[in-house]
Amino acid sequence: MKRILGCILVCALMGGLLAYPAFAAGPFPDVDEAAAYAEAVGVLQNMGIMQGEPDGNFHPSNKVTRAQMAAIICRVLGEEHDLTFNGTQFLDVPETHWANSYVARVASLGIVNGYGDGAFGPEDTVTYAQALTMIVRTMGLEENAVMAGGYPDGYIKVAVENGLAGEFSADQNELLTRWQVAEIVFGVFQ
Repeated sequence: MKRILGCILVCALMGGLLAYPAFAAGPFPDVDEAAAYAEAVGVLQNMGIMQGEPDGNFHPSNKVTRAQMAAIICRVLGEEHDLTFNGTQFLDVPETHWANSYVARVASLGIVNGYGDGAFGPEDTVTYAQALTMIVRTMGLEENAVMAGGYPDGYIKVAVENGLAGEFSADQNELLTRWQVAEIVFGVFQ
């Protein structure tokens, strides 16, 4: 089932990527077109997966929270429409939290588990290992990651082997910025 989901996801994503024109320079005033991550930001913006801030900038150096990462994963999967969830999946994501439905959706898909104590940590900055784990699970590669050693090393290894780790190096506990998350998510479409 996971393998079928992965194949369907890859086909849908590739079709979506082909439907968007090539990245035009300068999607955001604060993203230099010569930046290594500029193409990733432009493509993900065009696809509606990552958006700018209300001031019209991307703010590439701002950190990404776990709640924001859940929303990005939902958009990658095309799961952002008609999200309704009454109640709470995690103790620290109340029904009134802006990302409650996103977090509940990715949890129901087995992409996130929380911290094991009933908490999700929606405002915690996502780490490199957490982001890669979410991407590996999104792509249906969790079995490979478990066989490669589990969390975090197996997930990182599988992400790197499948071009899903971004074009930068990071420590597993590094807190990720918007440009780094864009690079990682862009790998899904390569």
